Amino acid sequence: MSTSSGRTRSASDRLSFFGTPIATLAGLVALWQLVVSLFSIPTFILPGPLVVWRTAVEFGANWVPHVLATVAIALLGFGVAIVVGVLLAIIIVHSRTLSRVLTPAIVIMQIVPKIAFAPLFLIWFGLGPLPIVVVTFLVAFFPMVVNAAVGLAEIERDLLDLARVLRLNWWKVLWSIRFPTALPHIFGGLKIASTLAVIGAIIGEFVGSNRGLGYLILIANNNLNTPLALAAIALISLFGLALYAAIVLLEMISLPWKPVEAGGLESVAQV
Repeated sequence: MSTSSGRTRSASDRLSFFGTPIATLAGLVALWQLVVSLFSIPTFILPGPLVVWRTAVEFGANWVPHVLATVAIALLGFGVAIVVGVLLAIIIVHSRTLSRVLTPAIVIMQIVPKIAFAPLFLIWFGLGPLPIVVVTFLVAFFPMVVNAAVGLAEIERDLLDLARVLRLNWWKVLWSIRFPTALPHIFGGLKIASTLAVIGAIIGEFVGSNRGLGYLILIANNNLNTPLALAAIALISLFGLALYAAIVLLEMISLPWKPVEAGGLESVAQV
């Protein structure tokens, strides 16, 4: 635990973990403003961050229904993806027959572009939030299934032998042994799925919605209102970052022994 790769998180570790990305983001925004000012880029092509900020402020309370709609859809689709993904992972791990049946179907669902299904969902489910939630779920659930299944399967044989000696049923083995062991992988899946859920919500709103940040981007683009479109994109990005950060914080609380370096994209790349 005393080595640099295995040390527990201190307050300075947490500050560095979140402070560095924030500083990087601020530097990129400053560079954006500098480029726009130096090259006198027209506003309808690329407005500077100050113009985008001013447009966002002027839009005022009009943001509320669009932000709430997108956040609600993304969180609902993300939640369904978590539940269905973990349940499918449990089934895959505990039944070889069902694993052979489900795995090809899951892979095919991931391969097929979700944007191709979105118009069909409008026909099948009608207008409203349901088809958008379905699109969000389909975009986000695959990493949950894969990461949870890998985590539940990667368990030391000695622990399973001990469970047999103690005559633990499958539920106790799952809850007491497999699930705690799988938590690092599950959190890796949560990180990926959280970002995909935001993308899925925007895709669904592009195809069929009368409100939401995705709908607002379409309207702004049609009116050549680039500052409003970029303001909506900025809000989407902030929401995605906030959701990702919340998962990282939950991971830090749940797995305090996990190295700080593995709390970012490194842990995602390993799964």
